[in-house]
Amino acid sequence: MISRISVSGKLLLIYALDMVAVIFLGFSLAEEKYISINFARKEVAGNVYIDTVRDALFAIAEDGTVTVGQLAALERAEGLYGPEMSSRIASDDLLASSRPLATASPQRTDAAALKAVTSARALISRIGDQSNLILDPDLDSYYSMSLVLLRFPELVDLLAQIRAQAHRSVHDGAISADDRTEFLILEGRLTNVIKGIEGDRLAGYSGNPDGSLERALKPAFALLDTALSGLLADLRASIIDQSGPIQAEPVSRAIDTSLQATKVVWVQTSSELNRLLNIRIEGFFRRMWEHFGLAGALLSVILILVLLVARRIAVPIGHLAEVAEAVRQTNDYDRRAKWDSGDEIGRLVDAFNTMLERLQAEGLRREELAAQTRAAEAQRDLLEAIPTPLTVSRLSDHSLLHVNQPASLLLGLLDSYDAVEDHLSAEDRERLFQQLSLHGAVNEFEVQVMGAGDVPFWALMSARLLVYQGEKALLATIIPISERKRMEDELLRAKNAAEAALSDLQQAQQSLIQAEKMASLGGLVAGVAHEINTPVGIGLTGASTLASETERLRKLYGEQAMTEEDFLDYLGVAAETARLLLANMNRAAELIHSFKQVAVDQTSAERRRFDLKTYIEEILNSLTPTIKKRRLGVEVSCPDGIEMNSYPGILSQVLTNLVMNAVVHAYEENQAGILGIRVQDLGDEVLLAFSDDGKGISAENLSRIFDPFFTTRRGNGGSGLGLHIVFNVVTGSLNGQIDVASEPGRGTTFTLRFPKTVRSPLLEDMPA
Repeated sequence: MISRISVSGKLLLIYALDMVAVIFLGFSLAEEKYISINFARKEVAGNVYIDTVRDALFAIAEDGTVTVGQLAALERAEGLYGPEMSSRIASDDLLASSRPLATASPQRTDAAALKAVTSARALISRIGDQSNLILDPDLDSYYSMSLVLLRFPELVDLLAQIRAQAHRSVHDGAISADDRTEFLILEGRLTNVIKGIEGDRLAGYSGNPDGSLERALKPAFALLDTALSGLLADLRASIIDQSGPIQAEPVSRAIDTSLQATKVVWVQTSSELNRLLNIRIEGFFRRMWEHFGLAGALLSVILILVLLVARRIAVPIGHLAEVAEAVRQTNDYDRRAKWDSGDEIGRLVDAFNTMLERLQAEGLRREELAAQTRAAEAQRDLLEAIPTPLTVSRLSDHSLLHVNQPASLLLGLLDSYDAVEDHLSAEDRERLFQQLSLHGAVNEFEVQVMGAGDVPFWALMSARLLVYQGEKALLATIIPISERKRMEDELLRAKNAAEAALSDLQQAQQSLIQAEKMASLGGLVAGVAHEINTPVGIGLTGASTLASETERLRKLYGEQAMTEEDFLDYLGVAAETARLLLANMNRAAELIHSFKQVAVDQTSAERRRFDLKTYIEEILNSLTPTIKKRRLGVEVSCPDGIEMNSYPGILSQVLTNLVMNAVVHAYEENQAGILGIRVQDLGDEVLLAFSDDGKGISAENLSRIFDPFFTTRRGNGGSGLGLHIVFNVVTGSLNGQIDVASEPGRGTTFTLRFPKTVRSPLLEDMPA
């Protein structure tokens, strides 16, 4: 039966058996996981039941009462979770001891409350024992369980006992020796419980790998520690160490505080225990699905391996049978069976292909001679069909083996059969064969060839070494380029002429720029000279007046006719004249100093240190005549103390050109306006904005204002170089940037940004 199954069928049968085994193992693992999941779910149910008992326990411990709602909640919890945990007896005991506390009856005593607390602890212990919480395998949830099941119930019970003992002692009056002993015992038990709580929570922290348990519980435990420490202190101070009547009120308040803190930390610990248990359940589910995924992956891998093995066996055998059948029907011995392997199937395929190769070799030998003949004829026809001039010459003696018609006409080979290399000069022929020996080929070898009628022409030669009809030969193509050479010569001459014209243009431009600088300086000289005439004229008038008064006084003195009034008049004239002379001479000196500094800077290319605000004022002083003549005002905003280490002459030229540009272009002849200069200190750089409120620049001209020789006042003295010079020196010598913004009718603003300390390769730096 099995022998009739194919190889691939047998492999699939093996795969089916493997699949059954993997599925069986997978479901076994899933069953085990569900056991663990149900174990943890029972823990969660027990923790929920304990939360219900906890609420009743705190109500009893805090004020000795329990509400009807809490009793109903206990009965509902027992109905939901009790049957699974066999807690009916303990639950009934708690309900029986708690019902008297739900009514205002004489049975509501400390003893009754303590009995109910004891019943609640017994129920909690029963729930923990039956809900697997005692058997929890993880450290963090185990010690959280210990706090919920053991430590906190014991603490609440102990706090209730301390309150009851305090009530009894207050009722007796002074504390007796037996009472003090009882309180000492309770103090010791409380201390042990505190240490047990601390040990369990620290063990839980250390068993929690991500630290989330400590982060969640630490604040609440801090409050509990503080409350319990206060209780111990009040217990010692108010009762144990008290020689007179005891003071139960502080202890009662401390117990209330401790119960409240215990309730908070118990609730949070129960919540964290629930979270840890749910995390474990989720982990069980995740690992179960991971195992199922791994099982599926294993099944897929096994299936792939089975299919690959089946293919490695069935495919080559089928392919071999197809090739054998095709060779039998067509006698085509070029066919080959393809399979690469070193096993028996691979050797069978190699042997079959070897047999086909031997059969094919016989046929190839018979066809080889006929093929060589056909190839030679095809080669000759191909060379003849190429329209490019082409020759083939034998390497041994340079005799011509083949030449096509375009080459015959180009070289004049109609009656002679010398090779193309014989039409080259000896030097070119030597270079040609040298490159052939180095590279085996030559591409576009530019050379002068002797053509038909011994007329030379320029050509691009390409050559290849090949075997032509069984002989080593040289294949050469010739492409005439005489016309291209002529055009190259004309282009070279045109290029040289254009470069010469560009050099002349640059020299002319430099001359015009220098002339623009001198014209600017000449205008500055004329304006300053006109401005100086006023103070100098006033000074001359004052000096002549003083001389005349002095001569009059001298005559009166010589004639002994001078009176005190004459002398006082003279002193008044002398004082007023001196004041006028001093003011006007100072004004003239100030103008001369500003003009001298600005003029020296404009004709100098030296760098120096200067205060920016002071220098701007000097430049504006030198430009005052021009500005006042056009009814323009200047507003300067510049911080004090900006020290520059730059080229003041270049800065003077920039501001002068900007002012003159505004005077010429921004305003009509008698139009008043305001020029603004605003400076901002940017640390290592300075931002200078020069603005006017004139007529602005149109959009089509705004992008061209820095171009050389561009001006809108060509017929009115505009050279078109002012702003071009500004752009060049700002971006070049000052290492800065310049931008312009303008709208028609809203004025123009030039924004310059340049460093305080400039280092320009165009000018020689002064020592810093």
